[in-house]
Amino acid sequence: MAPEGHLVTIVVRRVMPLIALAVVLAACIRRIRVDSASSDMWFHLRMGDEFLAGWSVARPGHLGTFDSADWVPTQWLSQMAMAATEHHFGVAGVIWLAGAIHVTIILLVYVLCRGEAAPLPAALTAGMSFLALSYGLSPRPQVMSYLFVVVIVFAWLATEKDGKPRWWLVALAWVWAPIHGMWPLAFIIGTVCVVGIALNRTFDRSQLSRLAMIPVLSAVVPLLTPAGVHLYSAVLLVGGRSEYFDEWGPTDFHEPAAIALAVMLVVVVVFAVRRRQSWLFVLLLLTAAGWAVYASRTTPVAAAIAAPLVARALQSVIPQTGPMGPIERTSVAALGVASLVALTVVAGVRADDQVVPGWTDKRLDALPAGARVLDDWTSGPYYLWKHPDLSLVMHGYGDVFTDDEIERNRDIMRLSPGWDDLVADLDAEAALITTDSSLGYALAHDDRWTVVQDDEDFVFLVPSS
Repeated sequence: MAPEGHLVTIVVRRVMPLIALAVVLAACIRRIRVDSASSDMWFHLRMGDEFLAGWSVARPGHLGTFDSADWVPTQWLSQMAMAATEHHFGVAGVIWLAGAIHVTIILLVYVLCRGEAAPLPAALTAGMSFLALSYGLSPRPQVMSYLFVVVIVFAWLATEKDGKPRWWLVALAWVWAPIHGMWPLAFIIGTVCVVGIALNRTFDRSQLSRLAMIPVLSAVVPLLTPAGVHLYSAVLLVGGRSEYFDEWGPTDFHEPAAIALAVMLVVVVVFAVRRRQSWLFVLLLLTAAGWAVYASRTTPVAAAIAAPLVARALQSVIPQTGPMGPIERTSVAALGVASLVALTVVAGVRADDQVVPGWTDKRLDALPAGARVLDDWTSGPYYLWKHPDLSLVMHGYGDVFTDDEIERNRDIMRLSPGWDDLVADLDAEAALITTDSSLGYALAHDDRWTVVQDDEDFVFLVPSS
């Protein structure tokens, strides 16, 4: 090959993928922000504050007089970590921490995909994975679940090759249980993979028995956490309340993230059929497709599962290259360090973004401790964290509410028949509602309420004398 042709080959196969990875990381960093009072980050910080202050994981308390359900904490460890970070480094620290996890996921996808494919397919997979994961990339504990899913899938693909049981997956399941409620995926994915490996008929019964113990133990070890057996009922509770929360609704394949996920799955199907695939590959593809259509909330899970399958599929149509060498490893590490440094700057700027008008905090600060405040779902998370001494009607952390309380809040927000009686029963001492909401308009024109202050974002009211 002529020197010029060899140089072009190096640029295309080695340099361009790293440039593409840098672009993906830059997009990931640029995206991190918390510019809304509705961000779940706020109520996770409040929950973390409560656990740090002495709440028991086995018997947690309540956030006010309007939530009374017996509930099970499923994210207490990550919430405490978020709150501790905020105590030491402010909101900027929490944003940086979330961004660092997002960056780690992208880098992990690239590095692990390099074990399945050349740099170019790995970089393309990282890019598509970022787009598909973007629906769930926010300062929430759930991002740790995406990270764990990536690790688990790649670990089982490695086990498919060498038959070695990776017992550390059991420890990972134990660590996962107090971090986020998607911990059952450790058992589910493990079971799928063991079945796939068994259907491949490459290992004997003794080996398969040892492998099967990993998902079994992964389902048992959560019992060894402070929440114990109640974690299982908490999983069922979330599934039973999906109608109340948009993210548990059907996947909208008009959304960019869902479109990116659909492209990933199509790539796998179109290119993977060029050669015979293992049963494990097929079952993982079906599992990813199932989570893709189950709900919007689970599309990032599908993307995490599909990532190595996409890398393999793309690798089938381009020349193979060797494993990561010293230059590539150093370059990827440098990109990681540069990303974390850039996050420090971005997080500081994002933390200064105005979340709510300053006057609303002043109005709430003037209320006596324990005051009952009618608010709405879109702003509740921020005020729940910022004003822990007040009792807010709604805030979006559904676990702490009974079904009747969730329906009450929904009926008030929708102005369902009898909503005004529900509001009267609250005996609220003030109301802070988004101005452009139906509830905000209704209260502002209700003689039983008096507007004290308002702007284009919020209206603050008190009961009329």
